[in-house]
Amino acid sequence: MIVLQTMGLGKSFGIQRIFEQVSLTISDKEKVGLVGPNGVGKTTLLRCLTGEERPDEGEISLGEFVSIGYMEQVPDYPPEVTLFEAVLDSFSDILTMREKLSELERDMSQTQGKELEKKMAAYGRLTEEYERSGGFSCEAMIRRVISGLGFSEEDMSRKLSSFSGGEKTKVSVARLLVRRHDLLLLDEPTNHLDLQAVEWLEGFLKSYPGALLIISHDRYFLDQVTQRTLEFENNALESYAGNYSHYVHLKEEKIISQLKAYEKQQKAIEATEQYIDKYRAGIKSKQARGRQSQLNRLERIDKPQDHTDIHLGGDPYRVSDSANIVLKATDLAFSFSEKKLWEKVSFTLNRGEKVALIGPNGIGKTTLLNVIKEQVEPNEGKTVIGSRVNLGWFDQEHRDLVGTNQVMDEIMNNGEINLVEARNMLGSFLFCGDDVFKKVEDLSGGEKGRLSFLKLLIKKPNFLVLDEPTNHLDIASKGVIEEYLENYPGTILVVSHDRYFLDKITKRTLELTPHGIKDYLGNYSYYREKKEQLAKEAENQVSAKAVSKVVKVEKAKINKAQTRERIREIERMIEEMEARKDDLTNLLADGASYQVEDTAKRLLREYKELEESIPQYYSEWDELLTLLGD
Repeated sequence: MIVLQTMGLGKSFGIQRIFEQVSLTISDKEKVGLVGPNGVGKTTLLRCLTGEERPDEGEISLGEFVSIGYMEQVPDYPPEVTLFEAVLDSFSDILTMREKLSELERDMSQTQGKELEKKMAAYGRLTEEYERSGGFSCEAMIRRVISGLGFSEEDMSRKLSSFSGGEKTKVSVARLLVRRHDLLLLDEPTNHLDLQAVEWLEGFLKSYPGALLIISHDRYFLDQVTQRTLEFENNALESYAGNYSHYVHLKEEKIISQLKAYEKQQKAIEATEQYIDKYRAGIKSKQARGRQSQLNRLERIDKPQDHTDIHLGGDPYRVSDSANIVLKATDLAFSFSEKKLWEKVSFTLNRGEKVALIGPNGIGKTTLLNVIKEQVEPNEGKTVIGSRVNLGWFDQEHRDLVGTNQVMDEIMNNGEINLVEARNMLGSFLFCGDDVFKKVEDLSGGEKGRLSFLKLLIKKPNFLVLDEPTNHLDIASKGVIEEYLENYPGTILVVSHDRYFLDKITKRTLELTPHGIKDYLGNYSYYREKKEQLAKEAENQVSAKAVSKVVKVEKAKINKAQTRERIREIERMIEEMEARKDDLTNLLADGASYQVEDTAKRLLREYKELEESIPQYYSEWDELLTLLGD
């Protein structure tokens, strides 16, 4: 079934053409990624699909009864509204149905005869719609999503006014995910999420029953979630089968094919021009003019552009040698406002290593980098920089840039560089044409990131300390930086949430925890595999201990009379709990239960406790029967 289809969409802002002739089809349950450079119109297209923007031409059609969900800013709520209440508000239609069900229940208790039959029929229809819309499970869904995005149980009752901008973005994601829409439109959904929350979101979206259209620069995320890739290029949209990595492979094949076609055409053009020049005035002038006419009508094939060539002048990858030990950190500890971020942090970086520093948001990764740069004093421990180390620092805030400078001046003031060299360097980092005359303060976040990185590389440090170097960069810009770092012979220590970038660049992973460093001798995917392996081993150990405990009990002498009495007691308790669970199920299905918030919360809490307790009693009952051997 087709859930969304567009035909010939076009959109302009003033004289600037954003996109044209955009036609796409998304089928039920299809998961599609939308990629392309910043500024090509990806977000504008999503706004057209949601109705926030009107396309200048073309048509948009939805399948019958298809509902679309898209991430919006959190509405302005009164100061006292909590996180739970803000997300629950996304079920406003269900809450309205609850009120209507309660009204019908009151009406049914006060009417008779045919009027009662009408009310009961209406009540039945509304109950079915309520159940279909997720009314009986909406509170449980809210808790599942909020918890998965990294919020704690205490956060549920926190006032929304106390949340940071990043936290409010996560609230927007939560409000979207709790509803089961037929099609979700997601614009950079991983922004402001730490790795744990991103991985939870990947799992949630992979099993999502509806269709997805996702704009993202997170290539690892796209690989995990999507099955088809749409690319915006030259104001048009092209579709590629497969996830992001497969799209890259197909795109490379396409570029090679285009390059061959371009070179073949150029040879034919050159041969034709030689023929025309040779016979322009001779007896074959008529044929020459004919060939000139053909040449004039020829549709020229554009040469495919390769944006990954680095031209920094001379050998861009030559840096001076440092000592073998580049950095040694010993027993570092740091506290902030009486809160201890971490302690006992010790590690050594050797020459040529490319190392990732990871950890949850708020653990203090940037603080550790500041300690290494000696901008911040640790409470305990010390760091030692090796001899002949020339440290280069990439600051995600780009404080090294002068806002009033032009882009060209920012580079030429950075060393002994002439105009041609500066142009080539900037071109390699995707600053083309009049871009070089823009003021730095007018650049986008991604453009500032590229410029700041280029300034850093011109100095040719042999030890790069990088704090989120790919933030705000589109995929093409990330590719430029990755191409340099892959060939860079010096030492790298990088903090990044970009797992695709980490997999491509790093060969060692340091996980920062409150109690020190955990060292993994591989890239991010290796780290993740090891973590899963260690978790499974820990789970197996717990299971083994449980089995051992049972065996020990079996070997011990047991009092059969007491054991039988305990079995009967457990059976009575299970019977009572099952009956109470049935009562709670009926109460929770009754809209009146939700009229008083405290009552609804108490009923839900009791129901959850019973769900957890009953299986435990069954397990004990089974073990006792096994021990008794009757």
